[in-house]
Amino acid sequence: MRKRLMLLALALVVVSMFAACSPTPPPATDNAAPEPAPTEPAPPAAGSGLAPGLYDIEGGQAQAIGELRWIDLEGGFWAVVDTTAVGDGNNIAVIANGAEITEMLEPLEGMHVSVIGERFEGASIRMAGPEITAESVEEFSPGGGPAQ
Repeated sequence: MRKRLMLLALALVVVSMFAACSPTPPPATDNAAPEPAPTEPAPPAAGSGLAPGLYDIEGGQAQAIGELRWIDLEGGFWAVVDTTAVGDGNNIAVIANGAEITEMLEPLEGMHVSVIGERFEGASIRMAGPEITAESVEEFSPGGGPAQ
């Protein structure tokens, strides 16, 4: 019985030590400033200064920002790449329907672009990165830093 009382007392001391060390919230005051309402970030848009990358935007669409290149691998394909990455670049997104819109893509080769479309969810033989079915491709002014 004595051992049980000693263990119980020790447990109470340990619990009270943890309770004493835990941070306490500041007291509430009547003149405290209200917390700002949360705001949703605006979707990426051309000229917004976003860094190269693949961004999800409204309506289940995605936006790929980077340099448009023809990649002569696995039969060849169009891709948006991050030329700021180490090495030859990092594939941001493969344009799944590139063969269908080659006329639109060829004049933009080597330029920074914004590609908007839906993420391709089907099976593909290309293993070069995520794929996007392009709906629009525009020249894009690259940002100078990380995505906002």
